Amino acid sequence: MKILKLKPYCKSAIWGGDKLRKDYGKESPFNVAESWELSGYPGKESIVCGGIYDGKSLTEVVNTMGAASLGTKSAKFNGIPLLIKLIDSKTPLSIQVHPDDETAKRLNADGGKTEMWVICDCEKDAFIYFGVKESISPETFKSAITDGTITEYLNKIPVKPGDTFFIKAGTIHAIGAGITICEIQQTSDTTYRLYDYKRLDSDGKPRELHIDKGIEASDLTPPTTFYEKGVPCGNELRLVECEYFTVSRLDVSQSLSTEIDNSSFASFTVLEGEGEIVCGKESVAVKKGDTVFAFAGAGEVVFKGALTVIKATL
Repeated sequence: MKILKLKPYCKSAIWGGDKLRKDYGKESPFNVAESWELSGYPGKESIVCGGIYDGKSLTEVVNTMGAASLGTKSAKFNGIPLLIKLIDSKTPLSIQVHPDDETAKRLNADGGKTEMWVICDCEKDAFIYFGVKESISPETFKSAITDGTITEYLNKIPVKPGDTFFIKAGTIHAIGAGITICEIQQTSDTTYRLYDYKRLDSDGKPRELHIDKGIEASDLTPPTTFYEKGVPCGNELRLVECEYFTVSRLDVSQSLSTEIDNSSFASFTVLEGEGEIVCGKESVAVKKGDTVFAFAGAGEVVFKGALTVIKATL
């Protein structure tokens, strides 16, 4: 097989809504805050739907197929190096930060986490927090966390569907209320929560903060850019390219193709529409919310129908 349809690992959270179940077809007995569309993270892996590997985790399949199935670029990483999510924020997420690779090692975290977001849907006047407004000392920033004025030091950025953001590790950030995003990131589950609006968890206790580690991981200088405009690249719109991932948007009206060579596997997450994804003699029916994995060296992959697809590779 060259392409696999995936079933996500679904995760609840106190800030999550019901859009991923209602609008994106996620099957879960609880409201889904995050669906981990492509994941090899231990205990939170995506599962293959259909074909000879039906019911197996993506990690099991990759281990069976061998390292070449992830591509030559994967040699410098451990396991499946990308994690792709859909996220639905009914209420705001905490103000948080993720460490870079070096800081993650120093703090004994499970890895650095650079990520990017594509805004799929959002309510009117929705916004995110993205980086500090101006350079600030760790001492001043800690005081702002303690006295609850932290948001005064952060950039409040309005969002609309289609907006794209590159969240480099160390950038303080938060997803605001009423936003659905597609997130592509390094495989890591390390989040340092800096401020959480004094919310209580399901047990009625304040949610844990990680202030000292979070400040150590934070870049307290302002970002130089916010929105990523994207660059045309053949029949794709290249949204973000960095040392960890390359992400493009494919706007399919009837038919569009892309080539998957031996350098990297690819994932395709459908944000709008329905149709099919074809690779050789294999064909997978897809609709909004579906994710398909293609092995490195899969060759030509053809999209048929009316679709908006996020393509991610190493």
